[in-house]
Amino acid sequence: MFTLATINQQGSPLPVIETGGRYWRLADVAPELLQPEPRRGLLNIFGNWNVAEPKLVALASALAEGKAGAAPIGTPTPGQFSAPLQYPNKLLCAGANYYEHLRLDAGVTDFRKENNVPPFFMKPATTSLVGSGKTVRFPPQTEKLDYEVELIAVIGKGGRKISEEDALDRVAGYTIGLDMSAREWQFHHKHLFKADLFGGKAFDDSCPAGPRIVPARFVDPQNLHLRLWVNGELRQDASTADMIWSVAELVSAISTHITLEPGDMLMTGSPAGVGLPTGRYLKIGDVVEAEMPETGRLTVELVEDPEKQSTAYARSAFVTGKVGMPDRGR
Repeated sequence: MFTLATINQQGSPLPVIETGGRYWRLADVAPELLQPEPRRGLLNIFGNWNVAEPKLVALASALAEGKAGAAPIGTPTPGQFSAPLQYPNKLLCAGANYYEHLRLDAGVTDFRKENNVPPFFMKPATTSLVGSGKTVRFPPQTEKLDYEVELIAVIGKGGRKISEEDALDRVAGYTIGLDMSAREWQFHHKHLFKADLFGGKAFDDSCPAGPRIVPARFVDPQNLHLRLWVNGELRQDASTADMIWSVAELVSAISTHITLEPGDMLMTGSPAGVGLPTGRYLKIGDVVEAEMPETGRLTVELVEDPEKQSTAYARSAFVTGKVGMPDRGR
């Protein structure tokens, strides 16, 4: 098995391949895979996945046998991992996709899949995606910052109106990410519909991702183990087998509305254990760790935003109050 990652080397993104716990610069062992635009890094590979994947499989085998003709680099520290893709055209998100998350975190006890469709939204990739380290600036407009660990599917072959039967063939690989959420803006009491996925989900640094992407050929997306810790305390622990809508169903459903492109990232929803029902929200200095064994552990620390401003709008637009799930009309 091999994985792909982007590490920070002296302030510049460096695409690497990992196999057997050792890392090589792709520019050293397979520079042709970083064409036609080397500055786009791994996006070159996912943009031509059908051609690149068999070359990567052969390369990983050669690396494992010591036949690649280049020495591995040192093992990156957790803080060296950047977001794997710099940057996809779209960062797509699915919500409300685990039964226990709905029941325990959202208080929804009467959910029936056949009466619903998966909800989707988007985050801006260039300002939301970050990697490991002290990378998440605490958004000054919120006091109720929450975490959600999620499996991310990386598209290798795009298209529209993709069937469920064809959907997994469009996925090149998987990684994990955090859907950081500003809860009092997500459920803002002054919003006409009492819900706002832009204010609640799309802020800067709201999607740490990585550290590595595992090719789809090596995993079953409906049998992956996700865990999340806050300051060493296990908060989320679940299997993707518990999803309401499978990865194939999500890919098919979202392609009904939007054309998927190679390199697009699709977040697939969070399991139970978030801070919303208990009020155990994040604060500056907290360390959040998320893990899927196949891709490694993503570790981020929340830091104060150096450009923090207490704007008149931020102060006046929200009056602190109890934040709960929106009224579902019952």
